[in-house]
Amino acid sequence: MEVLNEVNFNVVMKITLIAKKLENSQLSDEVIEEIKLHLEDLSNYLDVTINQAVIFSVIFALQVKMYSVDLRDIINFLDIDYIDSLNFKNDIDKLIELSTIEVERENKSKFKRTNMGQADFVIPSNISDSIYANTPIINKVNELLDIYGFAKAVSDYIEQRKTEQIDTDKLFELVEQLEINNEHINPVVKVRTLLNIEDRTLLYEILDDHITGFTSSLEKTLREIYLNNRTRLMKIRDLVEKTNLMYELDYITLGESRFANDFSLNLNSNAIELFLQEDAVLFMRNKKFKNVLLNENIVYKELFFDSNLEKEVGFLTNSLMNENFTSLQDRLTNMSLSKGVACIFYGCPGTGKTETVYQVAKRTGRDILLVDISQSKSMWFGESEKRVKEIFEMYKKICSTSKITPILLFNEADAILGKRQEIGKSNTQQTENAIQNIILEEMERFEGIMMATTNLAGNLDTAFERRFLFKIKFENPTVEAKTKIWQSKLSWLNIDFAQKLSNDFSLSGGEIDNIVRKVTMKEVLTGERPEQDDIYGFCQNEKALSNNGKARVGYV
Repeated sequence: MEVLNEVNFNVVMKITLIAKKLENSQLSDEVIEEIKLHLEDLSNYLDVTINQAVIFSVIFALQVKMYSVDLRDIINFLDIDYIDSLNFKNDIDKLIELSTIEVERENKSKFKRTNMGQADFVIPSNISDSIYANTPIINKVNELLDIYGFAKAVSDYIEQRKTEQIDTDKLFELVEQLEINNEHINPVVKVRTLLNIEDRTLLYEILDDHITGFTSSLEKTLREIYLNNRTRLMKIRDLVEKTNLMYELDYITLGESRFANDFSLNLNSNAIELFLQEDAVLFMRNKKFKNVLLNENIVYKELFFDSNLEKEVGFLTNSLMNENFTSLQDRLTNMSLSKGVACIFYGCPGTGKTETVYQVAKRTGRDILLVDISQSKSMWFGESEKRVKEIFEMYKKICSTSKITPILLFNEADAILGKRQEIGKSNTQQTENAIQNIILEEMERFEGIMMATTNLAGNLDTAFERRFLFKIKFENPTVEAKTKIWQSKLSWLNIDFAQKLSNDFSLSGGEIDNIVRKVTMKEVLTGERPEQDDIYGFCQNEKALSNNGKARVGYV
């Protein structure tokens, strides 16, 4: 770090000289007078008073010998009584408020302004680094920050409020000063015109949690901001009942309760884009959509279909090879046709619909954004529609940063693709209708690759049916296909016995997988491969609940 002209003395040597004179001095007037000029230099450097410079020098000198310093260490160093130490209690409070010293993080919960004896004090790294480099200290409030440093600074102030180093009013005052000194951060300038200081402080804290990968707890966060219980409870009500302006601005979402009366607060895509701008998609993808399945993480598997299904899946896969897909989209655009490709796989449970999506993605080099239908249906009326919109918004964002268009997968989508309910039904049915309308609208202008799987094609709403370009039916595999599956799963299986199993049992691929797992378990437990009678028995048990081996119809 470059040494600046403002520091015309060696700070470390100055502190060392002061500390040596103060040791066992009992803070006598003679000693203070002797080092007065040095204390004045240090107080100017730190922008603190003479008394505060004395305390700082002692803490700094002691910290060289030990990691942290408590009040007893200071008393012993100066050789004064505990009663005498109360004279500089306010000075310690001020040094903490200025972030010139800090309460050690492990002991913050113990620290009270009226009980300094339980606190351990440390010199913040930014200050100690500046001292050793002999460069000026930039006060956090006056420092020019980027949005990440800004959110972290607000979070640090909230930590000070939590440990009662400052009160709530002082917290808001510091945040406002931080905003004023960072007017180069455009999102901060914008929210200052829209929200009051209380909401802005909360929003910055949620932002910092989002950046660092944590979920903001409504109860915990407000307890850290507000000392007054009545004020805090009023704020909780404002947020739980969604009367807060941040909902209207679409900045936050109230998540579901994890514990009694404790909800999470999450940033919406609007706020993420506002604050993080070109970095927004990175944080949306990493935090909001943990269910992005990257192509390199998809395990390659060989699939066995009958000739017709193999032909359909092969045509779809070939169409989605990136070079072909790009040419197809260009041609469709030139013909003024929708360039999105939507596919629906329907049929019996366990027939490989979902696995086929994975393998199509694997072979075409595409990631998958997997939509959990249950997470799209919120307990809060009106939230479900927002979540569905956010799914499509997120997909567009990921597409814009991906070299190859990913697949948007609605797995087991029966609940949202079924026939729409009549008007005038329950709120739940109205919400489901609203969700379906949003999906239909999005599919109308969709430009990517959407896939859906369902067991109940007969219940498919006709409006959805029209919007799916590929409609591929999956049935239980033929005898030939089942024989290949048996041999691929258990390569040591006799061909004649594999054919017998295929002829005798109407098993889906998923059911064969169940039996293979049982075979593997028995082999691991006994150290020997099961006999043919054992495997035959496994097949009988697998079909025991489906009319003595007849093909069953139901849900996965």
